[in-house]
Amino acid sequence: MNWFKGRFKYAFQGLFYAFTCDRSIRLQGIFGLIVIVFGFIFHCSIEEWMMLISAIGFVWFSEIMNSCIERCVDYISLEHNEQAKHIKDMAAGAVFIISVLAACVGLYVFLPKLF
Repeated sequence: MNWFKGRFKYAFQGLFYAFTCDRSIRLQGIFGLIVIVFGFIFHCSIEEWMMLISAIGFVWFSEIMNSCIERCVDYISLEHNEQAKHIKDMAAGAVFIISVLAACVGLYVFLPKLF
């Protein structure tokens, strides 16, 4: 059982570190909280909540993975080179794709409620 509890401990330590040490992840957290507030204001259905929470989760996941990739590249290669730049740019591109999809989910859920 201690092994199992340890896994949660390490996971929460990682999440705490991510949200306290990375500005991009904090910013996405703020956007996520804003979406949740709007979900309550507009009385979202269970299905809409599932879409919104999934979108928020995917953005946070991609942002955390992007930060991990960037830190690994920085750790492995202290010098600036073209390959390291491409790796970091591709990871940032993945976050962009997920963020655009999350924005589409937000528009799908909230736009009809505004008009």
